[in-house]
Amino acid sequence: MAARQSPSGRLAELGGWRLWIAASLTLAAGCAPEDLPPPPPERAAAQAAPAEPPAMERVAAAVGVGKKGRGYGEGMVTTPVATLFTVKEKLAFEIMIPHALDLYKATEGHAPASQEEFLEKIVKFNQIQLPALPPGHRYVYDPKSERLMVERPKQ
Repeated sequence: MAARQSPSGRLAELGGWRLWIAASLTLAAGCAPEDLPPPPPERAAAQAAPAEPPAMERVAAAVGVGKKGRGYGEGMVTTPVATLFTVKEKLAFEIMIPHALDLYKATEGHAPASQEEFLEKIVKFNQIQLPALPPGHRYVYDPKSERLMVERPKQ
């Protein structure tokens, strides 16, 4: 008689919410844990050799660079939700940051000289919530143009 693997042994490999779903389905269907499909293989290609970093470009931080509000489509619920995120980005990029920069330049006599100073004296001091960016994108402050930019892979 073959030794059966404990239910927690096979199911623990699935982890998190998949563990809960697999256990529920196993109990509901009356299946043994051995009958479950194997977990998806890890992406070996991503772990193999480090790929060259993609070419990056900088664009002005403006409405549409955030990760939320994209690709929701149109509908009675989705249109207002997408509009909410658009308005939040517009407030941050076109009203709050320029106003905070103007106040900073008026009191200090110059614009922030570095990204660290911009983040500390403009964003953090004024409690500005910058919209979350998609993976691979990041905010960069350009002291020469005195603008907040988004660095992203070239499209």
